Amino acid sequence: MARVTAERPCCLRSELAGLARAAGQVVKQPEGPRLEIHTENPAVARKALRLARAVFGVQGTLIVRHQRRLRGRRLFCLVLPEDFTATMATLGLTDCFGHPLAGIRRALVQRACCRRAYLRGFFLGRGWVSGKAPSYHLEFVTSSKALAADLLQLLAGFGLTGRINVRKNNYVVYLKKGGAVSDCLRLMGASGALLDFENQRVLRDVKNRVNRLVNCDTANLNKTVEAALQRKDEIELISARIGLENLPRELKELAALRLSHPEATLRELGEMMRPPVSKSCINHRLRRLSAIARRLAQEAEQVRGQNL
Repeated sequence: MARVTAERPCCLRSELAGLARAAGQVVKQPEGPRLEIHTENPAVARKALRLARAVFGVQGTLIVRHQRRLRGRRLFCLVLPEDFTATMATLGLTDCFGHPLAGIRRALVQRACCRRAYLRGFFLGRGWVSGKAPSYHLEFVTSSKALAADLLQLLAGFGLTGRINVRKNNYVVYLKKGGAVSDCLRLMGASGALLDFENQRVLRDVKNRVNRLVNCDTANLNKTVEAALQRKDEIELISARIGLENLPRELKELAALRLSHPEATLRELGEMMRPPVSKSCINHRLRRLSAIARRLAQEAEQVRGQNL
């Protein structure tokens, strides 16, 4: 996204304004206050330099500092032109009278291209995205409730429904669901990240679908095996109590097939019958065998109770 270059001067100003609103800090100096843009990303720092040159006609000063609290990580500080009042007004941080603006200056986001550029600049300054399923997440972090509401309105103009969450002293505008995150990356111009994000989404969806199918097949197989073992036990009970030869011909044939082919499906058992019968017919005959086995088991319980 840092390599995306806007073509229109209005979009360049809007993108720098979004970056300054997200990552800008007013630093007081003996000679007067100045506006600095802070970032830890060198690509964003280079882009901020290009934007400052395009908007103000002069290149700002880039200072590199090492942060003691974060293991000496580098912090890039872009000092914008010295005319503090004009710089703040140009970037929409103050109104024409020098009063701070809590929200977004409307002149910066009149066109759709400028709105996309503003969101891109803001995201580069203080945005974050996660492509880890199932919680796809993209957010813009702000310190102003009015600014969060304006960002929410900008996203709504592109058909994206976001929400606001309060986190410590910040207001976080965030998007959930993979489709909304993809659409937001697309409108901000992050084509490379979008392709990678979509590839990961498709791969995860395929893996999840395969896992669901495997789990379903495994569950069905377990049920089939359990049912076959139960029918086998019932047939062995019938054989021990009254003998299979005393069953009707169709039940005797099916019982013998089930004992000799315990792993066969109902369809396969039906094809082995002479003449072959349907799956529903096999199921009906197995229920008849189960009823006979239950009756024999109940009779055995009654005899056992009488003997006690």
